[in-house]
Amino acid sequence: MKVQQSTQLINPFGGIQFVLKHIKEEGIDAFIDEQLGSRGAKKEYSISDGLLAIHYSHLCGGSCIEDINTLNEHIGFHPGLSSPSADTSLRVMQELKTENTIVENGDVIHTFNHHKKLNDLLQKLAIKTKTVACDAKNILDFDNVILDHEKYDAARTYKMTTGYQPALASIGRQVVFIEGRGGNTPAGYKMNETLAACFESLKNNGIHIEHFRSDSAAYQQSVVEVVEENRTDFYIRIDDSQNLRDAIKDIPETEWKETIINNKKVEVADTPFQPFGEKKTYRAVVQRRKRKDSQYDVFTQSAYAYYAIMTSNEKPEATPEWVTGFYNGRGDSERNFDILNNDFNCNRLPFSFLDANMVYLFAAAISFTLFEWTKKLFFCKGVIESTAIRCKKFLFDFIILPAKWIKTGRQWVYKIFTTRTCYKPLFE
Repeated sequence: MKVQQSTQLINPFGGIQFVLKHIKEEGIDAFIDEQLGSRGAKKEYSISDGLLAIHYSHLCGGSCIEDINTLNEHIGFHPGLSSPSADTSLRVMQELKTENTIVENGDVIHTFNHHKKLNDLLQKLAIKTKTVACDAKNILDFDNVILDHEKYDAARTYKMTTGYQPALASIGRQVVFIEGRGGNTPAGYKMNETLAACFESLKNNGIHIEHFRSDSAAYQQSVVEVVEENRTDFYIRIDDSQNLRDAIKDIPETEWKETIINNKKVEVADTPFQPFGEKKTYRAVVQRRKRKDSQYDVFTQSAYAYYAIMTSNEKPEATPEWVTGFYNGRGDSERNFDILNNDFNCNRLPFSFLDANMVYLFAAAISFTLFEWTKKLFFCKGVIESTAIRCKKFLFDFIILPAKWIKTGRQWVYKIFTTRTCYKPLFE
């Protein structure tokens, strides 16, 4: 094999220039600095420089913060791009961190990290990029995710691993609220306070929430009260209890209706339900499926496995089939955790402590928001074929593009080396 080596620097990630161009044109960098403030006149790089460098690294396939340095080497000269080193991005995140809140509950110490300013930025950025419509019938999905790691302050989780267990609230593909939690803090602990802060933040930014969905961690009287105070229909998985079993027994056999959910035949029905020993009545929408072993349950005296959802939605169109299917839709929001972990490197936290690592989690969520916005923008221009693609496919289909800046006729020209025509709508 004959090889010729050239010392001419060609940027292999030429597509990033078009992403940068639209971020500059829409004033995203200035918007971030406006929300988060200045690092000081003597600092060479701004907060937005540090956060956007992380975003560009994600889009170019970077797997850790240090890959920012590698990306800078490949890009070479790039007019308009102010790309700091990985160390500068790390310092920017350190400067943004807020102090942890420590709560002692007997012998157990719980660690929380609340960052009002960054949560506010997430929501305002979602509004600016139109990934969230304020006056839409928005669905808020709330869950806790375990981030496994062995950092200095890692705590043992209920899965017997070590890490953190932050709370995340999402509207579709948009993360709108994050609360840092130590790994030993259960999802349900002080959940009412977390949700109260989340709803207050959304209300302050004018984001309307029509529906709230969560797993059984939210099956608490205090949580239901917070949701109802915000006049939101809720859908919450019900914990198994004698109260629930008694309610299921009261459902007449004639009211069970067959339906197909997730390609499986099940039966659904609903019944009045009074949780928490209170007199207030809600709906329990119950799904049952024949047990594979055909064994009778000792409590329900039937050969079925049961699954129940409590809801405040009494509208005629909210049939048991609709409620069950609607609740199962929260599985799409759980996919956000997979995307944050594998596309935006939340499974590779850069710091040793929760306060700084939560800033990185926000940086990843900001990067996620900008990626969704970019995909919609490029899809509308006919540049990409789908808005459902992940970072890796976007990298292969768009970002990887040999290119370089050349100066000709007293002006800089961006020269791209490709036979693909998908880039034309971006510069014609």
